[in-house]
Amino acid sequence: MRLLSLNINKEILNYLIENELYICDNVSEIDDAIYHSEVRYYNLILIKYDNAKTLKHILKHINPRQTAVIFIVDNITKEEELELLKKGALDVIKTPVTNELIFAKMKSIHKENFENEYTFKGKYIINKEEKSISDNKNNKLVINGKPFSILEYLIKNRHRPAISKEEILDVLWDDPEWVVRNVVEVNINIIRKSIQNTFEENFINTVRHRGYQIV
Repeated sequence: MRLLSLNINKEILNYLIENELYICDNVSEIDDAIYHSEVRYYNLILIKYDNAKTLKHILKHINPRQTAVIFIVDNITKEEELELLKKGALDVIKTPVTNELIFAKMKSIHKENFENEYTFKGKYIINKEEKSISDNKNNKLVINGKPFSILEYLIKNRHRPAISKEEILDVLWDDPEWVVRNVVEVNINIIRKSIQNTFEENFINTVRHRGYQIV
């Protein structure tokens, strides 16, 4: 998953990076934050800034159903807060704010991202530390590198209709613009073959012209 941040405590960012919870794009200027939100897909945008009018520019290019946006502000009117929420911000938090509160907000949005182990489809268990997927028949597949990252990302977003190749590149590669475009398709084929060989099932569906989804 990928995070865009501005003026966020380094302790928070270091924890996220060290535990590989997000690829973090931390910018130092609001104009850079606006630019990044326009050209790259983010799962979470976390920005501390005080100009509500400027913050609205962040919301112009995101889909609130896919990207969670949290603003942390020192001074804001009730009208400005409501306007940001109406335009797609998930939350507007007024300072002072603790790291614990920010982490709690993040965990409420991407719960499985903060868990080492979780279940899906009622019978499969994903273990992030082992980079494995196992079922209730004691079959187990260890799948390292980007194939595991892609599989886990699709599973975390299984509630969505389809995940595009472009989104997968944006959220899972540090510098997606330098990656060969068919790398996602190659990795998906590796995942499918591994799943089929281990579980005799294929639960990754290709949605024509849209991407991939867990079925």
